[in-house]
Amino acid sequence: MSELLEPSTEEFRALADSAPVLIWMSDTAKRGIYFNRAWLEFTGRPLELELDEGWMAGVHPDDVPVLENYAHAFELRQPFQTQFRLRRADGVWRWMLDTGKPRFMPDGSFGGFTGSCVDITERFEAEEEARRQLRLMRTITDNAAEALFLMDAEGRISFVNPAAERMFGWSGPELIGQVLHDYLHHSHRDGTPLPMEECPLRQAFASAQTLKEHEDVFFRRDGTAVDVLCSNTPILVDGSVGGAVLVVHDITDRKQAEEALRRSEDRFAAIFRQVIVGISQVDLTGRFITVNDRFCDIAGRPMEEVLRLRTQDITHEEDVPANLELMERARRYGEDFQLEKRYIRPDGSAVWVSNSVSVMRDADGHPQYLVAVVQDITERKAIEAGMLRANQELVAALAEREVLIKEVHHRVKNNLQVVVSLLRLQASRLRDRAAAEALRESLNRVAAMSTIHELLYRSATLVDIDFAEVLGTLAENLRDAYGVPEARIRVNVALRPVPVSMDLAVPLALIATELISNVFKHAFRDGAAGEVWITLAQTDGNVELGVADNGVGFTPPERTTSLGLMLVERLVRQVAGRMELGPPPGTRYRLTVRLE
Repeated sequence: MSELLEPSTEEFRALADSAPVLIWMSDTAKRGIYFNRAWLEFTGRPLELELDEGWMAGVHPDDVPVLENYAHAFELRQPFQTQFRLRRADGVWRWMLDTGKPRFMPDGSFGGFTGSCVDITERFEAEEEARRQLRLMRTITDNAAEALFLMDAEGRISFVNPAAERMFGWSGPELIGQVLHDYLHHSHRDGTPLPMEECPLRQAFASAQTLKEHEDVFFRRDGTAVDVLCSNTPILVDGSVGGAVLVVHDITDRKQAEEALRRSEDRFAAIFRQVIVGISQVDLTGRFITVNDRFCDIAGRPMEEVLRLRTQDITHEEDVPANLELMERARRYGEDFQLEKRYIRPDGSAVWVSNSVSVMRDADGHPQYLVAVVQDITERKAIEAGMLRANQELVAALAEREVLIKEVHHRVKNNLQVVVSLLRLQASRLRDRAAAEALRESLNRVAAMSTIHELLYRSATLVDIDFAEVLGTLAENLRDAYGVPEARIRVNVALRPVPVSMDLAVPLALIATELISNVFKHAFRDGAAGEVWITLAQTDGNVELGVADNGVGFTPPERTTSLGLMLVERLVRQVAGRMELGPPPGTRYRLTVRLE
């Protein structure tokens, strides 16, 4: 179209109306002065509505600022090109590529602009979709945890993502244009050079086949090695390899975990083999899965044989029911258990074992198999059996000894009763009162010892005797011996149980006999009435014996001539005791003896 034609020219109008594109013209004031038939048919508006600035009513509101490009070009009298959306007659917005050029008159003066609009909606949407896809890919690559590299056919890097920069310490600009092999994959793990022709990544270039999940070692900028899992996929252009996409996972942590697990498994295997106790792994039916050498030694069978058997197959038939019951509880409820049972060796001999069984569970917590720690306790069982027999023999011997000792006490008591009877008979025949009284006192002492032997004979134990029972019996026997009526002398006893040995019981009984006898003989003269208090208690590891009365009182002489008092003094020294005599009124004795 000639820039010299006027819109009134019929030839121009016929040419413009027959054009398949939208054509417009403006005057020097930027007002629209012409729109061809294609424009009017597109917008569905008459010419008079499009003239001047009326055509702008069909421009999308968001695109009105774009028209500033037209105003700027108008001022500079320069061609322009811009894109905006124009409403079609059916109300649909369509993208237009608007191209305009300044128009000059024959005399060279500026006459306005002439332009054309081409519907580029399909192209624009395709380009927009391509831009969206590019943004999406950029988002994916920028946020990917894996390192991504794009290489050309020579292995030069044309793209790296941020993860690759972080993983290897190089920036993108430093790597772009460089051969990846020279920067990241130049050596073996031990540091020896890796020639390019031996590089596994080159297979993708040579064979046009993807290298999948290949484990290798790359190197960081500082020279440290990185364990990686990578895939290299070739890019085919017209049937030829034009480049490749390399995806790299850092598996250093996984490798370290695998190495730690391997070392742990090695240590466990060594412990499993060399531990001094037997270890077995069995399924929930009792079949052996794994056993160590020590278990085989205990069972007396080679490992190959054990692994063909179940635990109940080598268990003593008497122990199988309890074993199966515990295994069933382990299977149903996941309960660990301990069990002592017998294994039967091939030669028929039995070996006692202690099984500590733990339930191993799967990820969901369900019982999966059992692990048993097995100890040979045959020797311990033999020792226990020997100790049981020895204990039974000892119990029998002690029972026999107790019977013998009781019989001895019984016979001693009987013999002492004979002595008492003889003394009583002899005393009844004596005409000398003093002699008779001396025999009576001796009779009382012998009776006290007889009482102790009688109580020991009736006692459930021969080690100790309750001295409270001894003291109560002595008091009653002495009252009867001296013929003291209860109405004249009242005897008050406050006796707490105090267990004492035989060695202490005899001297205490003799001391008590002398003190109580003195009360009945001397405290209440000429038939006087009164009271006696006899007490026994245990405090702070001591036994305290008290005999008191409210009679005439007693002042001990400087030199004792009484056989009874001399006997008391010697007996107190014998038991390492302390005797205290209280002040009047009456007589109050208190004996304190340490209990060993």
